[in-house]
Amino acid sequence: MDSSDQLIEQVLVLRCQIGDKDAFAELIERYQAPLRYFISRLSANAEMTEDIFQDTWLTVIRRIHSLKKIDAFSTWLYRIARNKVYQQLRRKKKLAELDENIAVPNNTENDVFSPEDAAKIHRCLKELRPEHKEVLMLRFLEQMSYEQISQVINCRLGTVKSRIHYAKLALKKEMEK
Repeated sequence: MDSSDQLIEQVLVLRCQIGDKDAFAELIERYQAPLRYFISRLSANAEMTEDIFQDTWLTVIRRIHSLKKIDAFSTWLYRIARNKVYQQLRRKKKLAELDENIAVPNNTENDVFSPEDAAKIHRCLKELRPEHKEVLMLRFLEQMSYEQISQVINCRLGTVKSRIHYAKLALKKEMEK
């Protein structure tokens, strides 16, 4: 997102915080497709996706006044959505635990996917574990920094690097099938 888009988003958030419904509608429009895609890839259930999408925006409506760092809106939004997906998955007992104490090489942030790889990611994402899907989508589709991802998924920076490393390995394995 370029600086003018960031500024527009910050103004929209400020307007939402004072109750401007038109600004809220604009925020929904800006995030509708990417957020719905993020939720759908994590939940893998169309009905659940729509419920979580709507529930996420209801939570945003209720809590936007408490958002202190308006420049962190997208991180905050994706964290809300992620938490709601995992709440639903826990209810359905589909969540597997991930070992977060695994060492990872330091060069993981410099890796780049080509457009062809991105197309393959879209096809193979639904086969990955939720922990792997989310970090790949946040990093490569939403272009979030490792620090922002760390805030969204509520874990240490090293854990983000580890998850992205192992998610790439899992994705590569899936793509080779």
